[in-house]
Amino acid sequence: MILLYPLLLVGAAVVMHRAHKAGVGHGGWPWSVAWGLAGALFMFSLLTGFSIGLVLFPVVTVAVFWLSANAPGREVVGFPAGAGLILAVLAIN
Repeated sequence: MILLYPLLLVGAAVVMHRAHKAGVGHGGWPWSVAWGLAGALFMFSLLTGFSIGLVLFPVVTVAVFWLSANAPGREVVGFPAGAGLILAVLAIN
């Protein structure tokens, strides 16, 4: 299961690279927010592992691949921001 998460990110990077060669539309803050939500969901799924993370993994996969195919490239900065937000919330608690 733990090997699926890096494979998901590599696959999304390949899809994003191919989509941006074809030219994807304009960006903006909604795409950054969407990437942030996907990053938060990814990190939550990774940290919860075999409990609810196993159930959330297909949702994470669909979200990340859809965003990597449709969202502009610069807004991917929201992904680590969302993942970091989950880690920050856990560190505070």
